[in-house]
Amino acid sequence: MKPDPCSVSLLNVISFSTSIVQTSWAIIQSDPTVVSELYAIIDETKGKTPVRAVHIRPAWGAQKSAIGPAQLLIHNCCLLHTLTITDDVEIHDFGKPLPIHQIRREIQVLKKLLLRACCLDEESKGRIESNYFGRALTAAAAKTMRDLYDRSSRRPFCSPSLWLVDGLMDGQIKKCKTFSEYESLLSMPVFRICPFLVSFKRRLKLFERLVTTNRIEIQGQHNMNPFSNDPGLKPGIPVRIMRGRVLEDGLATMNKLGKRMRERIVVHYLNEAGAQEAGIDVGGLFKEFWTDLCQVAFDPNYALFRVTEGAGNCMYPNPASFSAHGSDHVTLFEFLGRILGKSMYEMITISPKFAHFFLSFLRGDYNFLHMLPDLSTMDPQLYNNLMFLKTYEGDAEDLCLTFSITNDDFGGNREIALIPGGADVAVTNSNKQRYVALVAKHYVYDCLKEQSEAFTRGLWEVIDRSWLQLFNEPELQVVISGPSDGGIDVTDMKANTRYAGGYTGLERTVSRFWSIMSSFNEEQQGSLLRFVTSCERPPPLGFASMNPPFTIQRVGILRDGDKLPTASTCFNTLKLPTYSSEKVMKDRLIYAIESGAGFELT
Repeated sequence: MKPDPCSVSLLNVISFSTSIVQTSWAIIQSDPTVVSELYAIIDETKGKTPVRAVHIRPAWGAQKSAIGPAQLLIHNCCLLHTLTITDDVEIHDFGKPLPIHQIRREIQVLKKLLLRACCLDEESKGRIESNYFGRALTAAAAKTMRDLYDRSSRRPFCSPSLWLVDGLMDGQIKKCKTFSEYESLLSMPVFRICPFLVSFKRRLKLFERLVTTNRIEIQGQHNMNPFSNDPGLKPGIPVRIMRGRVLEDGLATMNKLGKRMRERIVVHYLNEAGAQEAGIDVGGLFKEFWTDLCQVAFDPNYALFRVTEGAGNCMYPNPASFSAHGSDHVTLFEFLGRILGKSMYEMITISPKFAHFFLSFLRGDYNFLHMLPDLSTMDPQLYNNLMFLKTYEGDAEDLCLTFSITNDDFGGNREIALIPGGADVAVTNSNKQRYVALVAKHYVYDCLKEQSEAFTRGLWEVIDRSWLQLFNEPELQVVISGPSDGGIDVTDMKANTRYAGGYTGLERTVSRFWSIMSSFNEEQQGSLLRFVTSCERPPPLGFASMNPPFTIQRVGILRDGDKLPTASTCFNTLKLPTYSSEKVMKDRLIYAIESGAGFELT
């Protein structure tokens, strides 16, 4: 809903022309009446009225009004409005609009308020009517906490534990068994309004159970019990892919599947002669194809994506993709969205690291409060120029700027007006804040809107938007590509490995394998994991969530030269011969994982 212009004007005056944020927060902490009234609504032992039913006006015959909740609502509204033009640097280096230690105190107060409003008060739901003030107080607290949480995720200003409520939603998640039961949890206020109160690991577990139970309903699952009545895997959609043409063949065969992308896809690889390679796909060939497809599709050289100039080398849609691919660029972005959605649906971790502002598009609710920090990663030089203008103490008209910018697309200059007639409107001290915001919005939002909306249309056909909104942007990146360091925790891998064919965890050959795995560098570890599972990155929840589990199977040999290590990627199984020494095993493993052999040669 579009904000009322009068309300915005009023907020502009009191937020930017007075010290109301600092003064109101000082009152909230020090005035005995305000403190006691606030504790009456955040602590259920001191007050029985639910947050949603708190009144701003006194009851008939009461001697005084409840000013504590009103003070907190005014403070939150002004703080949130002030944050619209506040950069992360100003918060951390200059203590604006509040010092960091005061922001931590505010987080503690708002956390208690939201916990009561979204969890504890649910028991009385229906018995006490809510009112506009109570709902507005909860909404303002949630918006403020969401913004502070997102900023802290980007550049921390408190311990992660400060946001969390111990054990919140743990019991409810453990009780669920079916997809419909897990999905019903998403309608609970805590997940709709303040999911950050629940630990990231617990939300990640909920996401994993959502996609897994839904996938089993649609695709079936491996049935290893011959006496079971379970039909096992359902027939899948066959696709024929020629090596070297994974993107072209994938686009031709799968782009129109839509919601059917959730069904099982059965891959048949063709060699250069057009003959079908050996191998029956019960999951392994698909994972190999999908990993290869992601590497090609998200390659910046394909001109669909660019890489941020700031730290991180993060990817975002190329604003000039139309110039490179014509009208087909929308179709390509929709297909890439389906590729990412299918990867997440199958719990296949992939390598691309996306820019913060693009991840906001994927969630479906870009936060315009973060335009300047987002611009700092996309174009640090432009960001520095805008920050200079924002803090410039002289007359802005001396800089000869207007409300227009010039775009350079493949050598052609094009002037774009930021407002109607912008080329004739000078930037002054009174409107420079608006100019800074409009320039940032143009680059991080307007230029990417068409491509990002096409991408999300494809993504949401496979992954429900409500599932993605469990996470903020950095957390969503972990869901996509695993832990940020991308490394493999060998201790976790070892603790969750299964042994078969006669091997045990105490076997000498097995001990040699783990010694070799620990000695490998990060690239070699990733290559070995891909050799066995078709994915070079571990699952977001670690190896305990890998299904089937990582398995080492014994292969007896008489001589070291008899066999190379092989793998059954469908079942995440490494078939490891009983080599005579650690050196021989290491040489054979490196040869096997670096040979690049297809299924015909294993």
